[in-house]
Amino acid sequence: MGQTMKYYERYDDRYKKMYGEGIDRWGNTPDDDMLLSILEKWVEDNDLRGKRVIDFACGEGACGEILSKLGCIYHGVDLSPAAIEKARKSLNDYAQARVSLLNMVEETTGELYDAALDCMGLHMLVTDQDRIKYLNNAFESLVSGAPMIFIKEMYGEDSYSGVVESFDDWKKIKNESFEESKLSCEINGKEIHYPILPARGRTRADYYTEMEFVGFKVEAFIELPINSACSACIYVRKP
Repeated sequence: MGQTMKYYERYDDRYKKMYGEGIDRWGNTPDDDMLLSILEKWVEDNDLRGKRVIDFACGEGACGEILSKLGCIYHGVDLSPAAIEKARKSLNDYAQARVSLLNMVEETTGELYDAALDCMGLHMLVTDQDRIKYLNNAFESLVSGAPMIFIKEMYGEDSYSGVVESFDDWKKIKNESFEESKLSCEINGKEIHYPILPARGRTRADYYTEMEFVGFKVEAFIELPINSACSACIYVRKP
């Protein structure tokens, strides 16, 4: 599956690390008020009840639980086996929900959907080539007129706007060795160390350029009232 799997396999490592520490969920949760509010309005505005929705980089399936409760026919995909297993368990009670392991840059499901979702997924991809391949795969997975929403994507007008041809390029730009660097947090009174993962935010203009390059029409770009690392919600549509 190429370089993408090699330098993003640490997402799976981090999930496994957290689960090994006894943490039930590491990513988004289905009771996130902001996530719930955004998805409720998106489903209502686009009449998606009973429609087929694909969730790229679905992680542990939080959006899947919300969308399933809202009546969508849900399919979540991710490249982390640990996250997919967790998502499968959390969605077990929803008959119209399923999840699959998928490298979203190199592979497609071979199916067409009425809508698509990406929550904190696109910014995981740092090279120009990977981002465009992924966005093109997402575009081609949709029927004409279908909406797609990108939630909590890294955004900042000071984001790097140059070309990134390889992961090594990105490490030099960020002046960081992701293989060795770690962060720490305290959970239940215990300090836990976990790997820093690559992520690339964009300016508003750069997001527009990427989306429009593959054929999407950008309908709205909304800054979210949360931390600066994940602060944009982008609404697009396949003409």
